[in-house]
Amino acid sequence: MRKPPSAETYKLLYVRSGNECAFPNCNHPIFNDDGLYVAQLCHIMAANVGGQRYDKNQTNEQRRAPENLLFMCHRHHKETDSLKKDKLFEIKQNHESQFTESGKKISNEMLEQISRESNYYWSRQKEKEFELDDLKMKTDFNFSESQLFNEIIKAIDLIYNYCNTCAESDSSETLEKDLKLLLKRAGLCYNEIEKIPYYENPFSQRNWEYHNLGLPNHFANITMKVFQLRVKTFENLLKLNPGNEELKRDLENYRKEFEEHYDNSYHHD
Repeated sequence: MRKPPSAETYKLLYVRSGNECAFPNCNHPIFNDDGLYVAQLCHIMAANVGGQRYDKNQTNEQRRAPENLLFMCHRHHKETDSLKKDKLFEIKQNHESQFTESGKKISNEMLEQISRESNYYWSRQKEKEFELDDLKMKTDFNFSESQLFNEIIKAIDLIYNYCNTCAESDSSETLEKDLKLLLKRAGLCYNEIEKIPYYENPFSQRNWEYHNLGLPNHFANITMKVFQLRVKTFENLLKLNPGNEELKRDLENYRKEFEEHYDNSYHHD
């Protein structure tokens, strides 16, 4: 007669589950807030003949061992019936490693390695020498994420101002004034040009749609995307440092700034 998993096995698997379904990105609880068991203990290799992935060479003890079991919500228990055993073992390993000492140790070691590689990469950039050093475009490698986003936003504003300056120089008034001055210096009369209809005059309303519709729309859109990227970046930073109060304050401010920009962004038409 087949024995059910032991109480010790249930306890071990529950601790390793983190009280969540093992299926990737599913946070369905094993026990809800009222202590009600709302999930299922699933076999990777079926316990009975005819079950999914049944292995006749397994012993009953192997079938009820922790290595062959994992917690899942009802939905994902059913949806994984067609998965092969290797995929289910992978799901179990990836999920449980988040809540075991060895898994956390590996995660910490990986973070330390990433940090070392990152520091080495940026130190190499700082040490580089260039033949045309006086013409080399440089940056501050000590910029934080927040400072980099601020620099990008300032650059967008600067380019926008350049475009506005170009728009002013393309205006009908400015072009007419410059053209009159040019013709006067050449000893030519501007009166003949005034006889040409405005719609045939290449200097009338020059590039009006680019300056008054296209550019404002493009700049508003790219600014919105940068604000959105900044929010998502700081959301991910906060996931890595959930106790960092400065990140929380920055994220709250950046969310407000994005929302204000998003709520007031409309196409010029």
